[in-house]
Amino acid sequence: MSTAASVFRRRLFTGAAATTFVWIFVTDNVMSLQMIKGRSMQPALNPDSNRLKNDVVLVDKTIRGMMSSRLKRGDIVTFTSPHDPDCHLVKRIIALPHDCIVPLSSPDSYVRIPNGQCWVEGDESFHSSDSNTFGPIPIALIDARVITPVWPLSRFGTRLPPLPEWKKPRIYPNGGPRMSE
Repeated sequence: MSTAASVFRRRLFTGAAATTFVWIFVTDNVMSLQMIKGRSMQPALNPDSNRLKNDVVLVDKTIRGMMSSRLKRGDIVTFTSPHDPDCHLVKRIIALPHDCIVPLSSPDSYVRIPNGQCWVEGDESFHSSDSNTFGPIPIALIDARVITPVWPLSRFGTRLPPLPEWKKPRIYPNGGPRMSE
């Protein structure tokens, strides 16, 4: 009987260890859940102005490294702050490499986005520290792309809104004509 019990314990331990390793791999490299705090992405995320309610979103982590070419204008991404490596931000990609963008802070000029970088902004510009503050960010800082909210349950699976129309006239894809034209 003790042999059967030890076989059972060994199988249970092996199964639990394998499950733990798979779980760690998936949450580090494939997808995970992240809590979104703050108002900078309203109304897409945290649409309720009550600061006690935060969205929890499902994020895709497979866009890092070689797969970063799958990023596109309008994607909402999480990334490490270019000024504080302990701070993680959530913003929308507005411009990609070789695009030109008119910054909100200087409407009479434009910024050409260097290769390997992108321009990110919050949907609520008045409450956002973004590329208008710190300039383009390296794409390598991007951790994940937001797929959909999962909490609160009333927002579970809702579609994230596209790039706001009012931002499009400031974007010149590949340095060409405006996006809105």
